[in-house]
Amino acid sequence: MVFFGGKGEAAVAQGAQWKVIHMTHSEKRANEILSLLEREGILARSKQVYRTVSSEENYYEIMVLGAEAVEAQQLLIENNLLL
Repeated sequence: MVFFGGKGEAAVAQGAQWKVIHMTHSEKRANEILSLLEREGILARSKQVYRTVSSEENYYEIMVLGAEAVEAQQLLIENNLLL
């Protein structure tokens, strides 16, 4: 699981809920999305979907704190990352 910090770090300590905002194919693509969200100050992480599939053939869930989900999805749309 990959984890990037942002403005929501305090909320995580208080037990905030994570929400899947997107699923993408390949670890490279997941890292591109996480980097964008991190640059924008959004706390995000990814989770590999399948355990027995290589990282480049796997799917990844992109998750953010529920309170930041709409903003994060909008960033993905604006940057043409929802493919």
